[in-house]
Amino acid sequence: MAKQLVPRTRAGKTWTEARYWQFIRSALRQAYSRYPVKFQVKKDAERTVEGCRHKYEYQCAECSEWHTNKEIQVDHIIPAGKLSSYKDIAGFSERLFCEADGMQVLCVECHQKKTNAERAARKKT
Repeated sequence: MAKQLVPRTRAGKTWTEARYWQFIRSALRQAYSRYPVKFQVKKDAERTVEGCRHKYEYQCAECSEWHTNKEIQVDHIIPAGKLSSYKDIAGFSERLFCEADGMQVLCVECHQKKTNAERAARKKT
């Protein structure tokens, strides 16, 4: 039996539906990387390292420990969610570009734990 290929219906019949939505999701996330609120949330969680004027550390909202810039990430308290059709765009964008009260600073380890728990919860439904 021959393997059934997924139909390529988007971008001049070169992309599958999943690839098309992956492209849009990626473009929105790239725009989020320059979203000013994200930088404000990070700034609000910083303190100057004692004795260094230009070195900062950030407090994780989960474990309350202080971490360097490379060890922290800005997390959406409510995940941006799925984006697989035009009806999902408004909600996805609203959650992705939320205000400061919808974001928190987490260390890499706490952020990974939260992400894994969210993925596990999604698989159950």
